[in-house]
Amino acid sequence: MHDVQQSEECVPTEGRRERKLREAKAATQRAGLELCLEHGYGAVTVEMIADRAGISPRTFYNYFSSREAALLGDGKPRPDEAMIATFIERDDVSDVEAFAVMMAEAWAKSEPDKALFRLRRRVIDSAPELAAVNIGRIAEDRADYAAIVARRLAARYPDLTDAERELEGTLTVAIAMGAIQAVAKEWMRGDDDQTGPLKALVHDLFPRVRRLTQAAPAS
Repeated sequence: MHDVQQSEECVPTEGRRERKLREAKAATQRAGLELCLEHGYGAVTVEMIADRAGISPRTFYNYFSSREAALLGDGKPRPDEAMIATFIERDDVSDVEAFAVMMAEAWAKSEPDKALFRLRRRVIDSAPELAAVNIGRIAEDRADYAAIVARRLAARYPDLTDAERELEGTLTVAIAMGAIQAVAKEWMRGDDDQTGPLKALVHDLFPRVRRLTQAAPAS
């Protein structure tokens, strides 16, 4: 049986340079989000964010393409090819559960910052313009994820037509991401910043998903 923890042993150690870049980008995002809460989204400029973060505007643009990109962060985590290969081959759970576990692994590998997520959620909820940009990014992410699911469906169900694969890929992503969003809310409410509980929540959730998506036994 495959498990999220199985591939953790194969995750390469983050180098010092990569860690420092990740931390600098997170600090810049935090500076922008804090400024939005203090002054309002419309009043915040790249120059203000750079000044708060202690960097130059030029360095800001080395990190992010725009103010919105900094405020929304790097988007949803992307599974690497090793994770995708495991997802395609996994045969002990449903397509939806296999996809959700893969995404939980990618999320954990990205070392999510719970405090930063909370700040971002507050800013998005207070700024309709930023929320609209975020919705567009989510749509793009889901299209990419559906293409990954289509690779599994093509391998497991070769008789599916292209249209059927597209539909089932979209459904798989929609169901799994809805479940992950429920898990993320639980994770953000917690006090610890560890990623382990996030993965555990995904594993614990799917018995509920199976119960909710199956017909009730005849009485």
